[in-house]
Amino acid sequence: MKDNPLKGIFLMATAVFLIVTMNMFGKMVGAWHSPIELVFWRNFIALGLVVAIILYKRDTSLFKTKRIKGHLIRSIGGTCGLIMVFWAYALMPMADVVAIMFTAGLMTTGLSAVILKEKVGIYRWSAVVFGFLGALITVSPSGNEWDIHGVLVALGAAFIGGALVSTMLRSLGKTEPALTTVFYFLSVGLFMTLPFVVYAGIFPTSQSIWPIIGCGLAGGISLILKTDAFRYAEASLLSPVHYTAIIWATLMGWFVFHDFPTSNVLIGAGIIIMANVVILIREQQKANQLKLDETTQIT
Repeated sequence: MKDNPLKGIFLMATAVFLIVTMNMFGKMVGAWHSPIELVFWRNFIALGLVVAIILYKRDTSLFKTKRIKGHLIRSIGGTCGLIMVFWAYALMPMADVVAIMFTAGLMTTGLSAVILKEKVGIYRWSAVVFGFLGALITVSPSGNEWDIHGVLVALGAAFIGGALVSTMLRSLGKTEPALTTVFYFLSVGLFMTLPFVVYAGIFPTSQSIWPIIGCGLAGGISLILKTDAFRYAEASLLSPVHYTAIIWATLMGWFVFHDFPTSNVLIGAGIIIMANVVILIREQQKANQLKLDETTQIT
């Protein structure tokens, strides 16, 4: 596949918009359905889309894997993280949750050093510390809207659904096609949440059915677009696009839920974003140096 950076950026930007849209729909029905139910219905609808695409491609090998243990760990972690994401959105304004979720990139750097034994230098560790100072500013009390419960849930979502899963994906991505990983993630999550939905869930009503369908479609399409984005552009180029989420979360929170982020949320989000950008720049510098060293050795 030939690189097409502009197409990759467009696909990723659309995927980020749909992810925020998915969370908006989930928040809309949070008063009627638990986060576990939302994950079930989201996965049910999204899995149908993914299976349809695999069948359309006529590549049944995408249903097979030799790394079932890795998929199970990634899927269980991803499902728990997604439950916590929906939970956090039910407790806090959208922009607040998105700002806190940005810490996932910083956590990934730390986990990469511990789990994957990757070398993390002083620049990236400094960015991690700086980013978490931004997180402290973001979660500092800001009137009646501040909720320590919501903050802890959002941080848990960032760690489990963001950092831990991203670290696992780095490993799986070396051998597994993206659609295979998505298929197992959705399938495992569906069966994990099924018992709760059967015994304690509430079937969607006329009020909640359309937001739930919107949640599932937005989630499924975003996974597909995000997968395609990496076919056309490098991860280092696409990563900053995730920060557009704060724009969509702010606008949707304002127009749909009449929430507008306080100044500490905007300032903290800006600091966290800058810290992540420092890490991205450092990663790009290391990659460029590695290519230069390889070229020098060849010549």
